[in-house]
Amino acid sequence: MKQLVEYTDYRAYLADWLHARKSEGHPVSNRWIAQKMGINSTSWLTQILRGARNLTKDTANRLSEILKHDAAQSRYFETLVFFNQARTLDKRNRYYRELSVLQKGRAAKVVNAGQYDFYSAWYHSAVRSLIGMGGFDGDFARLASLITPAITPAQARASVELLEKLGLIVKDEQGRYSLKDTAITTGDEVRSLAISNFQLETIRLAQEAFDRFKTPDRDIRTLSVGVSAKVLKEIHTVLADARRRIVELVNADPDADRVVQINMQVFPLSKAVPKQEPGS
Repeated sequence: MKQLVEYTDYRAYLADWLHARKSEGHPVSNRWIAQKMGINSTSWLTQILRGARNLTKDTANRLSEILKHDAAQSRYFETLVFFNQARTLDKRNRYYRELSVLQKGRAAKVVNAGQYDFYSAWYHSAVRSLIGMGGFDGDFARLASLITPAITPAQARASVELLEKLGLIVKDEQGRYSLKDTAITTGDEVRSLAISNFQLETIRLAQEAFDRFKTPDRDIRTLSVGVSAKVLKEIHTVLADARRRIVELVNADPDADRVVQINMQVFPLSKAVPKQEPGS
């Protein structure tokens, strides 16, 4: 199986460890794990793997003993548990940074700081889109001035360097940059965190758009509606279809000359109200 530091999901790691142990002919039953852990429930491990319950600091450390982790592995495993189970974006970012530090000097690095940084700074996608429209000749001051809100030439340079490092743009012999059709990929947990950071930044930009742009240059609409679970799923489908249609329009547009941000948001404003039985 992979090294521990290649995992960004401790449950996937545990599942792989159990499979490897079983294939080697070692005891691996829920009862065996429960006895080793000093836990009276034989369904405990199954609940952990399904996400029905979480590990504590104590149970994570006891599992590390069963998994025969050394000190560095125990620290990584514990931090990975906290990272996966963190409920706020701030905590997930903090534990992500700790995982990155713990990976330094290791051969395997799935927590790719460059890919994380691409999503964590909103303007990297804007810089990439601008380069895709008309190329880039190395004038970082002009590139920075085209971004709204404006970024510094130093930020523009750092963004171009990051895009080149990730293989998203390429520089030719004349010093001009052009776009490469390369996807950003990383572990699901890290990708989820990075995209959450990116979405939070675009929501902030949407708030600032009220002061930054006149009404004809922005289109921000809201609805607060009552729906059933069934209709909510249909709304998600409508938004997904709209997103695909927008992508089709963008890809077929030969005259693109600006970058816009399009946010689609659906989130609860209430808890589900229990239905009243007839006659009650």
